[in-house]
Amino acid sequence: MTLKSWRIRLRGSSKSVMVPMFWSYIAILMLAIVIGGVLYWKAKSVVERTVDHTNTAMLEQLREAVDSRLKEIEKLEHQITLHPKLHWLLNNDGKESDAEAYEIIQFTNELQRYQSLSNYILDFYIYVSKTDTFIGPNVKSSPGILFDGMYNFTGISSDQWRKDMQSIHFREYMPALPVNVGSGGMQSIITYKQSLPVADRSSLKGALLIFIDENKLRSLFQTLVDVNQGSVYIVDNHNQIISATSANADKLQLRYEQLAGQQGKLIVNRDEGTYVAAYTTSNTNGWKYVYTIPQDVFLDQVLSVKRWALLLLSLCVLGGITASLFLAYRNYAPLREVLRTIRQGNEAVTGPRGSEYELIRKTIESAQLTESHLRGLISQQTPIIRFNFLTRFIYGNVDPAELQPETLAFVGVQFVGPSYAVLLIEIEDMSGFTADGNEREWPLVSFIVSNIAGELANQEHLGFPVELEHKRVAVLLNLNEERLNDSAQDLQAISETLVQVLENRFHLKISIGISGVTDAAGMGAAFREALKGLDPSNRKRDNRTAAYDERVQSSFYYYFPLEVEQQLVNLVKAGDASKTSALIDSVYKENFVIHDIPPDFERVLITNLLGALLKIVQGQPETEQAIAAKLWDITHTYDSSERERLFSEMQELYGSVCQVYKQKRSGHSERLMDNIMRYIEQQYGENVLSVSSIAEHFGLTPQYLSGLFKKSTGQNLADYVVMIRIREAKRLMANPDYTIAQIAIMVGYANDIGFIRVFKKNEGVTPGAFRSSLPNDR
Repeated sequence: MTLKSWRIRLRGSSKSVMVPMFWSYIAILMLAIVIGGVLYWKAKSVVERTVDHTNTAMLEQLREAVDSRLKEIEKLEHQITLHPKLHWLLNNDGKESDAEAYEIIQFTNELQRYQSLSNYILDFYIYVSKTDTFIGPNVKSSPGILFDGMYNFTGISSDQWRKDMQSIHFREYMPALPVNVGSGGMQSIITYKQSLPVADRSSLKGALLIFIDENKLRSLFQTLVDVNQGSVYIVDNHNQIISATSANADKLQLRYEQLAGQQGKLIVNRDEGTYVAAYTTSNTNGWKYVYTIPQDVFLDQVLSVKRWALLLLSLCVLGGITASLFLAYRNYAPLREVLRTIRQGNEAVTGPRGSEYELIRKTIESAQLTESHLRGLISQQTPIIRFNFLTRFIYGNVDPAELQPETLAFVGVQFVGPSYAVLLIEIEDMSGFTADGNEREWPLVSFIVSNIAGELANQEHLGFPVELEHKRVAVLLNLNEERLNDSAQDLQAISETLVQVLENRFHLKISIGISGVTDAAGMGAAFREALKGLDPSNRKRDNRTAAYDERVQSSFYYYFPLEVEQQLVNLVKAGDASKTSALIDSVYKENFVIHDIPPDFERVLITNLLGALLKIVQGQPETEQAIAAKLWDITHTYDSSERERLFSEMQELYGSVCQVYKQKRSGHSERLMDNIMRYIEQQYGENVLSVSSIAEHFGLTPQYLSGLFKKSTGQNLADYVVMIRIREAKRLMANPDYTIAQIAIMVGYANDIGFIRVFKKNEGVTPGAFRSSLPNDR
């Protein structure tokens, strides 16, 4: 098509849209050219920031990798400094008996286990000042043999090492040095120094040396160096270059003070050119990880972007006009079809041929009004749709596809978890609410019951009340996953409270059926279970409540859940014989006193109790064999008349295993636990007492302290602090001179609000209710 034919088509067209469309494309093209020109000048700074962010991200990955290796070093230090024999070794005067010499040999053998903590650790040694010896994995050596023979550091003699060991060092790292190792080769080593003991710096008795293989550490950032032709330096706060990929580490020409802030970037001018230095800071020990790259390499991507920008801008200028002409004509074709469809769909639409915009505008306005009207109708029907969905869901007739979030949002429902239960309420007598017994009051009664039931359910879970049929209301409970273990108690509490409120305030007599916890697939069975609870032949009730749980009525009963078994294992491993015996007593009472389990399940219960003990002692041949023999006898010769004797013997077996584990908890860890517990007993009244403050007091990290306390006692440290505070609070409550607020402050809480919440969570009652239950001696 020639330019003349285009001009004729544009001028002769009766459509008022095509010509403005052509000039719109031209205007867009010119705007694109102007924007492209501005972006051309901004490209350098944008790409520089992008490259800078990329390098920073790679440097952050390097920092995380190296920091993780440093944490492995600190982990090794913790393992060694907490070793029970270290204190004895540091205080050994060198006059060893044969037994003490053997103990040292055993200690060196035990140190060999720690070599596997990190493959970046080449070797480690403990220097003992009194005996002037170095103890390592399977090694006991003198400074002369170690540093003049095995590890010959360039420029540092064994006498210099001996003198250095007499100085105080706290997690110091020496820059990488070439070392002539005993095999005859050269190796670059970073040395970590820590004075011993760690907890008492005033009494220097030795030191810990850890040799780090710099080549393996350097391999972490060699890829970054190879890709961008740069260099990586690790600088400590004493301006020492701990490690570097550059052959000449002095080329950095930057001091630690110049690398301000957590991370940043500097321009460095060197004799061989200008370099960009990006850096970040270690979260472990404050090291600076510096990455230098030639500025030409850094800006290579910027220059590439500039070239592409100029090329694309030229293409836009050359091809823009042609494209505008073509698109203006081509894009008018769909618009023409739209106009034709509008006129065919509404024959009443008329008007001059030049009024396409006005026609389209009016058509859109009409469609919007129609859509608004339809949305209003849907909004009016939402309660009905919601009721229909909830009813079908309670009956178990909902397809899994209907439980997708977008589908639930359409019906105005949102669930918080995958677990559900059904509460079925039947109004047996409403004559107390309506004196004449008028059935026309049922909608009001249904409204009252639904609202009260929904509010009670929403206190801990999510409740959706639905009126199923005359005088029957169902509540679909979507259970809170955090309270799933307490859901049975919650359901019982809801039913009891509902009965009390409706009978006392509204004089309504109701029956309640409660289902068990289920998922979406089991909703039909849950509804049937709740329905059985409404059958008078299947429920127990008194003059206050009709709540029912079919499982209580069943002849089957067995109580030894996994949680109790795990608690039993933890108590045994903690060596707590008294609590272990008390827990076994509670299992006995639950199964044989409060309830009466079937005779066939007695053997299962006792077998499972002994089986749990057998799991605990696996790896201890003598104890394991005795318990296995006992388990065999019970399995084949059990007599229910010997039940009490068997439980008594089981308590003795558990107690003996507790003693075995208690004897193992010796040495430094046991003394540390005793000190921690004593410290908590003394400081529980301080408001600032926490896991972090306790860890700081004993020179440990909070994570390590929590893990050590949990391993040693089987209890969380924070829970133990709460237990001590509540114990002391209960003791103080016996004195009526103290108010609850005063007691809260005395046991370490900032105010009585937090104290009441914690007390209620742990004791099940408020402090005031607990105090009221105490005998009044005054």
